[in-house]
Amino acid sequence: MIVVGLGIFALPEIISLLIKNKSIATKGNQLGQGLGQGLKDVMSNLPLVGRSSVFGSLVGAIPGLGGSVVDWMTYSFAMSASKDKSQFGKGEIKGVIAPESANNACSCGSMIPTILFGVPGSGSAAVFLGGMLLLGIQPGVSMVSTHLDLTYTIIWSLALANILGAALCIFLTRPISMLTYIKFSILAPVILTLILFAAYQATRSFGDFLALGGIALIGVLMKNADWPRPAFLIGFVLSAGAENYFFQSIQFYEYSWFTRPGVLIIGALILCGLFLPTVFRRMMRKRQTPEEAKAASEAALVTNFNLDIWIAGLFLLIAVVFGYQVWGEQTLTRAFPLIAVTLLGGSSLMVIINHLRHRGQIATAEIRQGLFYIVGFFIMAFLYFELGFLTTTFVFSLSFIYFFARAGSVKSLSIAFGLLVFLLVLGRVMSVDYPEGLLDGYVLAIANLV
Repeated sequence: MIVVGLGIFALPEIISLLIKNKSIATKGNQLGQGLGQGLKDVMSNLPLVGRSSVFGSLVGAIPGLGGSVVDWMTYSFAMSASKDKSQFGKGEIKGVIAPESANNACSCGSMIPTILFGVPGSGSAAVFLGGMLLLGIQPGVSMVSTHLDLTYTIIWSLALANILGAALCIFLTRPISMLTYIKFSILAPVILTLILFAAYQATRSFGDFLALGGIALIGVLMKNADWPRPAFLIGFVLSAGAENYFFQSIQFYEYSWFTRPGVLIIGALILCGLFLPTVFRRMMRKRQTPEEAKAASEAALVTNFNLDIWIAGLFLLIAVVFGYQVWGEQTLTRAFPLIAVTLLGGSSLMVIINHLRHRGQIATAEIRQGLFYIVGFFIMAFLYFELGFLTTTFVFSLSFIYFFARAGSVKSLSIAFGLLVFLLVLGRVMSVDYPEGLLDGYVLAIANLV
C-alpha cells in the first residue's frame, strides 16, 4: 500500500520538478497579508460557504468521484448563481470560496463510504483505508455499532485536524512559502531518501524498491498523459476485498448471484459510468460549430496520441501475461482474475483502436527525461542494497547537490552529512535497520564510537 502510494504519486511529482530544474516559485509575493480582508469576505459569503460545504459532502460520499470534480462543479455553481459573471477568472473571491469550502467538506464526506462500506471516496480516503487495514481495523457496519467509539474518534480527529491545519497555515504561511524559493534539485535527495526509507519499511526487501520503481514508471506515463492516478490507488486498495467477497458470493449463491436485483442495479450504474461520458461527448460535438470542432480535435490529437498508446499497450500486455498465468487454475480460483484482466485488456484495446483512428503526435522530451530518471532510480536501488543505505545516501546526496544542483562544496557536504546524521538518529530512535551492504557496517561502527 505504501509502495503503491509513493510510486504512483510522489516519485512522478519529484521527477517532474527535477526536469524543470528550478524552484517552485520564482517571483516575490505578499503571502501573509490581507488576513482581515479574507475573513470579511468569508463572513459576507456565508450562504455560499454553507451551500458549497453541503454539496461537497454529498459529492465526497460518492466513491471515486470526490475531489476530482467537486472543485469545478462548485466553481461552475458559484459562477451561475452570481449576478456578475465577468469577474470570474479575474480574481472574483466567490470563485475561491466556493471550491475551497466544497473541497474541505469533500474530504469528510468521503469518509462515509470508506468507513461504512470499505469503498474509498477519494485518493486520500484510499490511503486512509489502507492505513486502517494495516492496523487490522475492518471497515463495515460494525464501525457504527460495536466500534462506534472508534468512529467518533475519527470524526473528531478530522474536525480538529481541519481547525489546527487552518491555524498552522495562517501562522506558518510566510516561513513555509520560503521553501518554494529553494531550487528543487537541492531538496530532491532529501525527499527521495525519506521516500525510500518509507518504502523499505513495507517488507524490508529489495522487491520494495523494484516495485516502487515499476509503479513510478506507470505513474510518470499516466501523469504526462493526464490519466487519473487516484483510480490506480483505489483499485489496488479494493482488489483484495473485491476478490474475497466475489469468492464468497460464488460459494454461497454460485453464479446465480449475477441475476440478483442489487447486482443488476450496480452493474447498470457501472455501464452508465463507462458509456454515458462517450455519449455526452458526441452530443456536445454535434452542438459545436465546425471551427470549434476542428480546434478541439486538433488539441486532442496533439496532447494524447503517442503516450495513450504506450500506456494502453502496457496495460494490455499486463492483462495478457496475467491472464495466461491464471488460465490453468481451477474455475473458482481463476474467475475473478479473468474478469479483471478481461476488463483491463478490453478497455486498453478500445483505447488503442480509438487512437489509431485519430492519429496525432505529442512532444516526448519530458517523457524521455522521466524514463531516464526511472533508470537512475533502479541503479540507485541496486546500490542501496549492495553498498548500503547510509553510504549510498551520503554519496548520492553529495554528488547530486554538487554536480546537478551546482551548489558549493560546503553546502553540498553540509546537507549530505546532515542527512546521514538524521538517518542514524532515526534508526536508533525508531529501532529500524537499513540495508547494510558492503560499507554500512563501517559507518555504523564509527557512529557507535562517536
